Amino acid sequence: MSYGIQPTTEHVYFGSSQIENPNQLDWRLFTDFNQNNIPSATIPTEGANFHCFTASGGSITNNSSTLFTGVGVTLCSGVISVSTGGTNNATGYATVQTNTSTIPGIPVPLAGQVTKYEFETLIKTGTVIHSNSVRGVFRLGFFDNGGFTTAGDSAALGPHFKFLCDGTTTHTTWKVVFMNATSERNDTAVTVSANTTYRMYLSVEVDSAGTYTTTYKIKNMNTDTNTEGTTSPTTNARYPAAATDYFGAGIVNSKANTSTTTAITLNVDYLGVRIRRPLSREILIGNI
Repeated sequence: MSYGIQPTTEHVYFGSSQIENPNQLDWRLFTDFNQNNIPSATIPTEGANFHCFTASGGSITNNSSTLFTGVGVTLCSGVISVSTGGTNNATGYATVQTNTSTIPGIPVPLAGQVTKYEFETLIKTGTVIHSNSVRGVFRLGFFDNGGFTTAGDSAALGPHFKFLCDGTTTHTTWKVVFMNATSERNDTAVTVSANTTYRMYLSVEVDSAGTYTTTYKIKNMNTDTNTEGTTSPTTNARYPAAATDYFGAGIVNSKANTSTTTAITLNVDYLGVRIRRPLSREILIGNI
């Protein structure tokens, strides 16, 4: 189950924004993947805002006994496997994502308010991960349409985690990518390994002075090792702009550059997004 939902001593996922400030609102998207089947377009039930897309042999499967056993039944309510597929090509991919224009850019709030965008997931890598022999990319977090299916950062609007091996770049650790017109990749120093479960959390917070704080928290569940830190781009222009930018959130697993029949998989236990933004209207129904 979700790290972000339960503990009161950590970052929390329940809607507390309007209790703290009536001019704030929490918007939450979450799925624990506990539906019986995943159609090609929409994840039903509690994850109706997330969609699945596959191409060139990429595939998504869910809730088999093999998946539960592989991830660990104590972690799973539901679980999916996001795979590049075994078709001999360099373009196979699978994604689980929101619509690409779901989330508006990050606004600077008024005094006493806060803007905070959060992403969280729990994943387990497969027996083989991307390398220069089996090239490809993992993306987890916020990004736009171009970022869902490409290895490069040319259109990957929004901060997210990335692991890339494409013959030119060979990552060994999780990177935090900032991308808006041009990109930066900042190192977390957390090694990406096969057969390893990671809890991944990323947030961007902005105060009324226009100061951005990007926080990442990665827990290696195999070794019970927590890595936490803050990072930032060299210019705030690499954050999505409030007035002009719209983007999405999700997980990508894609091949890159070299044809292969080796399927790279990510098993995903849950996926969640919380957006805390200033309001320009009154909400009378309560803490929603």
